[in-house]
Parts: sequence; C-alpha cells; structure tokens
Amino acid sequence: MIKTPEPARLRWRSGRKWRHFPEDVLPAWIADMDFEPAPPIAATLSEAVLLGDFGYGPPAARSGIPEAFAGWAKRRWDWDCDPADVLLMPDVVGGIGNCIEALTEPGDAILVQTPAYPPLLSSVRAAGRTLVEHAMSAGGQTDLDALEREIAGRSVRLMLFCHPHNPTGHVFTMAELKRLADIADRHGVIIISDEVHADLTYAGHWHFPFAPLLPERTVTLNAASKAFNIAGLRTAICVAPPSLRNKLTALPSTRWSAFSTMGVRATLAAWSDAGEAWLMGCIDHLTGQREHLVRRLAEDFPDIDFVRPQAGYLAWLDCRALDIGDPTAFFLERARVALSPGREFGAPGQGFARLNFATSFEILDEILDRMANALAAR
Repeated sequence: MIKTPEPARLRWRSGRKWRHFPEDVLPAWIADMDFEPAPPIAATLSEAVLLGDFGYGPPAARSGIPEAFAGWAKRRWDWDCDPADVLLMPDVVGGIGNCIEALTEPGDAILVQTPAYPPLLSSVRAAGRTLVEHAMSAGGQTDLDALEREIAGRSVRLMLFCHPHNPTGHVFTMAELKRLADIADRHGVIIISDEVHADLTYAGHWHFPFAPLLPERTVTLNAASKAFNIAGLRTAICVAPPSLRNKLTALPSTRWSAFSTMGVRATLAAWSDAGEAWLMGCIDHLTGQREHLVRRLAEDFPDIDFVRPQAGYLAWLDCRALDIGDPTAFFLERARVALSPGREFGAPGQGFARLNFATSFEILDEILDRMANALAAR
C-alpha cells in the first residue's frame, strides 16, 4: 500500500519540494513524489545506518548496478542490454551535460522537442551549443516530417529525446520511434534518450527503449530516481555503445565515479522483485490520482485544456483560455499553490503550468480546491 505522510510531516523533510516556498503554500511543482519509501529501499538504507556504510562506494564494475539494470531492462521492456555498455553516474541531468560535452563541439546544433524539461534546454545553452527547438503538440505528438526538415536544414548533430515525454506524459509508439530512428540514421544524428520516466507508464501504453532501434547512435540515460523517488541519492546509469562510450569515458573520471554509496544500495533494492512489487502499487495509486484529476478538471476547470498523461505523474495544464496572465504566478499568489512555470519549458509553454499529482488524495483535492476558489474569486 502506498502511504503519504500528512503535510506537517512532509514539511519536516529537507528537500526542495516542501521547503522552497512559505509554509502556507502547497507544493505541486518539482518532480518529487510525496510517498513513503518502498520498503526494500527503507530496509537497505536502515542497514547502511547500522553498519555506518557511508564511505566511498565500490567501483562501478563491482557495484552490481550494470547487471541489475540489464536484468530490469529485460524484465520490464524486453531489452537485451549488455552490462558492459552501462556506466554509472550521479544523475541524469549530469549525464546530459556529459553527452553534450563529449559528443559535440562548441556551436554544434542540438535539437530539443519543446515543451521540454528545462534542464534539457539549459544544458545546451550552458555548453555553448546551438539550441534548436522543435514544437510538439500540447499532447506531445511530433510532426516528424517537419522534424526531419528542421534536422536537415539546421545540420543538427545531436537530439535530446525525452522518452516518455516530460511535461506532456506522452509515450511514443513503436511507429513514432522507428520513424525517428530512420531520420536520425539518415542524417547522422546522435540520440540521447532520457528514459527516466519509463517505469511510470500506465496500463494500455508500452515503453519501448530507443537504443535497439539505432544501437550505434543512441545513448540511454536512466535511473530509479523518478519511479522510486530517490533523486537525492545520486545514482543513475548511462548506456552507450563502444564507439560513443569511449568518447564519454575520456571525460574526467569524476563524472562517472561520484555516484552515491547509499544510492547504489537503494537502486539495487529498487531493481529487485520486491522493488517491482512496490512499483506496481505506486502505479495503481497514480492511476487513481490521474483519473481523479481528470474528473476534477472537467467539473471545476472547464477552461483548462488537459491531455491525460500516458506516463509519469505530471499534468501539463493549458491555462491560456483563463485569461489570467502567467498561471503559475496567479495560482501562487491567489491560491497559495506552487506549480512549475510553463514558460521555462520553451516557447510552446507560454500560458501553461505543470502540476505534480504524486501525493495523497486529500492533498491533491486541497490543491484543486484552492485553485478553483482562486478562479471563482477573480
């Protein structure tokens, strides 16, 4: 059973979600879940405390993570991933930066489909590469003919591919993936596939790893961080074929060795049978939250357009018809609810806000009640 502490207890946590805003604000912004940890993760971390197991972690090759991920990938997505292709790293965002640095040159064009998880955009700019934004629909669909024209016309070297997509929750079909693989192959584009939301795909949809479709030109980034809510434990993986892996490992060794001892423990527990059992319960809970959100939006927010996410716990709300300016600023000031600003996700995000519904039924309802009351009081 998935349990969520009361708000007062959630505020004792030291993480950003519940500490960033004043105490009268309900947070529904950053992509953390409010749930208590999976029992196998809590157990292994408790053991670490008893043992004082806080020193430097094992070398990646002896951590067990490459083998655990390969087993998880086969079980969950029928992907035959070679453990020898798996590198460890602290987090997926750092992995994005590593890939940009190692696989492109300053000034190279890098394509990102927008709206996009903001670090995808900022990582390109910070590296001195040329950002090429390609707009998706509000539901996450891509005009692949237009995408190919953009790639060819701008001489795109690399594409940062968020799969499943954040913020829309779109799960790409095999037909979409095959077409994208063909385009990338034809134009010599490297695909960096961020698949950190893959484990949170809902019933009726299937996650297909991208790498098997374009094995020599794909780097996959993943972690247990989103599905098991352990982002603070700083352990993720990067899967790359030898030709690309050699370039990546030429970066300073600390890029790959700074993962967390506690994160290794937690990740091994997550990618276990007991971890998978908890995950199935988590997805059931999130399914209920998603459907409740759909009902509440239809009843109380008819002017907000919303496409039901196919994966993840993030709702991409089109608030343009409300005529309230920046919806994030409005709901923060008038409702004391913190959402993620759509404008940070690229040009198509203007007038949108992202709402995190990975919490309890009661907290989600209070968030929506506050928002509805704020709109009614305009």
